[in-house]
Amino acid sequence: MDKQDLYKKLVYQNIEDALSELNAEDKGRYYICNCPECNEHEAFIYKNNTNFIQCNRENHCGERMLLQFHEKENVHPEREKIQKNFPSLSDDQKESLTWSMRLFSFAKTGTKSEVLDNGYRGLSKENARKHIVDLQNEQVTSYFFNKTSSLLGKDYSKNSWVCKRNLVFPLYDENNILNRVLLRSSLDPTLEPKEIQLIMNPSKETRDFFMEIPDKAKMVVFSESLLDALSFREIDPNCGFVALTGASKTRQVQAYIKEKKGAFTDKHILMAMDDDKAGWKAAQKLVDTMRKEGLEENISMFRYSDGFKDANEFLQGNRTQFAKRYLQDTKQLHRTKQIQHEMS
Repeated sequence: MDKQDLYKKLVYQNIEDALSELNAEDKGRYYICNCPECNEHEAFIYKNNTNFIQCNRENHCGERMLLQFHEKENVHPEREKIQKNFPSLSDDQKESLTWSMRLFSFAKTGTKSEVLDNGYRGLSKENARKHIVDLQNEQVTSYFFNKTSSLLGKDYSKNSWVCKRNLVFPLYDENNILNRVLLRSSLDPTLEPKEIQLIMNPSKETRDFFMEIPDKAKMVVFSESLLDALSFREIDPNCGFVALTGASKTRQVQAYIKEKKGAFTDKHILMAMDDDKAGWKAAQKLVDTMRKEGLEENISMFRYSDGFKDANEFLQGNRTQFAKRYLQDTKQLHRTKQIQHEMS
């Protein structure tokens, strides 16, 4: 007899449904839940093994139960989109990609994060949690890499240098399908390089820039990283942004500007690349492309001061001055557009 046959089985559609129904509370490496047997809030589920729940009241209950998840492919639109758009992926890869997307979606709202909830790099909880996932410790990060090894072509779950990078910046394509992840560490901030990137969809050329432009956005900021873009969101929650994943990665953004010029024709464009040689070079390439597309009248260059080299550094170092500088640039762009409109 299989050992698992000895346990009482509880069936849920997925782990999110189980955690919701059991009133789960995130405790880092595990969840504290209502025990399905005695209903006391003293059962636990470890994140690296979500197939078991055990009551901690050993002398009163102590029940250990098996969790089973019955997920139908057509229940999840993400799985359907992946199946339709990326038929060359193996079934295991499709499942891993779907699982990763659901994990990130759940983690953004369903878990606690000491790092993101307490002003990570000057960002508010709401701003950070919308765009960054905290896998919290090496054990959970290792489990993530083990589950996604078919996508990555390598199992990083035993690589401590990689598994210490608990902060995940998921990057999605135009169909909101996960393309790649950028990884940083709050467990060991001394790790070098500070950021590494891994491609999560091996079947295509993955997007290498973040983009979010709300319909009501009047300003679109171009920056060299997502952290810089989110720094502007601290000052203007409605601003749009296009954020590179490195100063040299302008090719896809330039192609997007040419293809989707209409997305920028009625927007103010604030160019805010890093204040260094690589940043100036990237800004020049993007500005040249915009000029060729007739967008030059929309552009303004963000002005740094006090030795700050990027927007996130500026936000953390002098938030008041950073906000003032952004508002000054916004007003200047608005005045310039008014004058141009009156002269035309």
